[in-house]
Amino acid sequence: MRILLVRCDGIGDALVCTPLVAALRDAGHHVGVVLGATNRYIFAKNTFRNVHVLERIPWPEHGSTPKSRAKALEEVREIGYDIALIASEEMEAYQFAKDAKIPKRVGFINGWEKPLKTLRVRTLLTDAIVRPASAAAATEHEVRVMFKLGAGLHDEAEPTRDTARLRELVLDEPVRKTPFVMLQTSDKNERAGLDRETYVALARALQHSRCEVVLLGDDISIVNAVAKASGAMADGLLGVVEWKERIASARALITPDSGAAHVAGMIGLPTIDCFHGGPNSAATIKRWSPWAAPHRSLALASAPPDFMAGALVGELYDLLASLKR
Repeated sequence: MRILLVRCDGIGDALVCTPLVAALRDAGHHVGVVLGATNRYIFAKNTFRNVHVLERIPWPEHGSTPKSRAKALEEVREIGYDIALIASEEMEAYQFAKDAKIPKRVGFINGWEKPLKTLRVRTLLTDAIVRPASAAAATEHEVRVMFKLGAGLHDEAEPTRDTARLRELVLDEPVRKTPFVMLQTSDKNERAGLDRETYVALARALQHSRCEVVLLGDDISIVNAVAKASGAMADGLLGVVEWKERIASARALITPDSGAAHVAGMIGLPTIDCFHGGPNSAATIKRWSPWAAPHRSLALASAPPDFMAGALVGELYDLLASLKR
């Protein structure tokens, strides 16, 4: 059967579909995917039979460029997919599957939490799965939610946590391991205390404890500032493929909740995953923690940089020690 997965948003959003893709592939289906320009290389090059790419119109506008949408629609119609699995909250993804004339379209609705959106989406689907709209109401890991899209298309009762099986869908080839701890920098949790000063303290604390540290990040100004102040090694801006390989080569990863955490989660890399603390943090952690990797998922509470750095290094060493027991 020819199955199209539609997931044209973020890197982590795409990666939580990996166990679903594994099940569909191993059931013998022809699996294609619609990805966005930002996440098109997050899977290994041979994971899908066909990759169709939508290029997003720059923020704050919504949707994809007419040219990329027309090209993707033409490709999808030519292949003639039997089923579309729409793993997205975005209206564009649902409309794309309908416009592609795919006869069976499976996706998500939010029921009475979002009645108007539910009614609109329901007209674009042949089969609908109800899921909560609010973060506080989420009770399942996102991997499990996405896995529901494939019901009846394979024989697997549970999404796999076999990292050997998942890794080959993310990485093009085996990666040589290094002793480095990768530190993914970002301004995502700056308000929770994971700011530049804390990254500097964390890099210094890791080096003081005899860890070799490499800084990664998509904001080169943060990477360079932390490297200069801490003396840690830094990678420049990397393409997605090189970035995945650098993460995979590491001994461990410390990161704000981000795409890096989900790469690690699918390849089995020990990870300290830092979430913004708040009233919904427990539900968010349950939903987005690294799927198949040893990890500690932490809700951050604002603290002095040296204190937070010491706590995160302590969590890392405790995690690594637990793997030797």
